[in-house]
Amino acid sequence: MSDQNISVALEEDRAVIALVGEHEAYTAEKLARTISGLLEEGASIAIDLRQAAFIDSTVVGVLLAGRRRAAARGLSFMLLMGEDTGWPVKRVLEVTGVVAQFDVAGS
Repeated sequence: MSDQNISVALEEDRAVIALVGEHEAYTAEKLARTISGLLEEGASIAIDLRQAAFIDSTVVGVLLAGRRRAAARGLSFMLLMGEDTGWPVKRVLEVTGVVAQFDVAGS
């Protein structure tokens, strides 16, 4: 398994949570806590998947729950994807149809 890194940066009007490497159930809880804390503070969120190599269904569930909670608070929740986003990340989001539930920005 590659390095797992979750970092938060404030950019313009939102918090950007960057996922680097492979993420599954082990890091899903940390991601969920991070999203919850930011939403409690009233921050819109962008999940940066541009350097994510892999995410599993647990992480996808956390992303969906975060999107729902953000919408309930009137906050935006989007995904950032690019050329370096891992094929498995793109595939799991596309095959499950989950990607259509998010605003997605590319780079």
